[in-house]
Amino acid sequence: MGMKKKLSVTDTSPHSVVVSMANALEVDYRDNKYEYVLELPKAFGEGFVKSYAFNDGFGVVHTNYKLAKDFYFQLEKGAVHPLKLIFNAGDIYNHKLENSSAYTDINFSEVIIVSSTRENNHHFMIPAGVSCDLFSIEVNRKRFENRIMDFTEDMDIELASLFRDLNGVIPFSYKGPYSYDIGVMIEEFKNCRLAGMNGYLYLEAKAYEIFTSFLEQYLDDTKKPDKRSIFRQNQTRFIKQTGMFIRENLESIPTVQGLAQKFGLSSNILQNGFRSIYGMSVNEFIQNERLLMIKKLLTESDYSISEITYMVGLNSKSYLSKIFFERFSMTPSDFRANVKKKDGGTL
Repeated sequence: MGMKKKLSVTDTSPHSVVVSMANALEVDYRDNKYEYVLELPKAFGEGFVKSYAFNDGFGVVHTNYKLAKDFYFQLEKGAVHPLKLIFNAGDIYNHKLENSSAYTDINFSEVIIVSSTRENNHHFMIPAGVSCDLFSIEVNRKRFENRIMDFTEDMDIELASLFRDLNGVIPFSYKGPYSYDIGVMIEEFKNCRLAGMNGYLYLEAKAYEIFTSFLEQYLDDTKKPDKRSIFRQNQTRFIKQTGMFIRENLESIPTVQGLAQKFGLSSNILQNGFRSIYGMSVNEFIQNERLLMIKKLLTESDYSISEITYMVGLNSKSYLSKIFFERFSMTPSDFRANVKKKDGGTL
């Protein structure tokens, strides 16, 4: 890949990213107190780089752009780089530490936790024409130490070691999918319309929510796959496929465990995925879909209640009547009679 643009970027603080890029591109940036904004010049591409600086060395860099030419940049050598959690909400990009022999592809819905050293610094490659949407939480561990010093004894050993490396002397890199809920939180951060103090406090709280949620997910990732419980963003399509399968097979739905096995998920992930996407458990979703189908069949067909019972996978007409009454406050027969009355006596 022939890189057409090369920049050296400073990242000692979130704002230094925007300032150094603006200087390299010879353009201005906007200083909105806790938020700096750089609009890319048209010759370079379209989009922006934003930085947010909060207390105790904690901040965010959000980049969203599409470039006119392939873009290569490295972070300044000799500096103590912040610990980075980089969430990719866009197209593929490439990252490596300098001493690595090859770049790593970072795909949509993946995150890297990466810690570089003064000499083994970050290198990024962004291809032209792709949608680059990166959300990076930046932690200056020396300044952040006061925030967590009372808790490192209780931390996972690897995480504690990562946060205690105040001078960035131990390289560390981890890649994996991030959770569906974190994806939602990132969108909430991006879409914040509050200003002033309210905006600052909201964004800081949301960034910490994302940060702590991912630390929980990182610990979940250390478990065996069948013991994990946090629903990943890249598993969304399997949850939606399961929902579609349930809708199309109401008459003979496997158990929750059977559904999980069919779509290559653990039962915990399946349940948490349904709660995240549909706002209900798997069994609640199944019952809801059955009730919607019962209502549809009562309205649009002349099947008997007994026939409908088996068509939606229930074994008891009395149970069908019970759950239907609990939802719609009338029996199936009364519901059908009301439909006929409104339609002039015919279905």
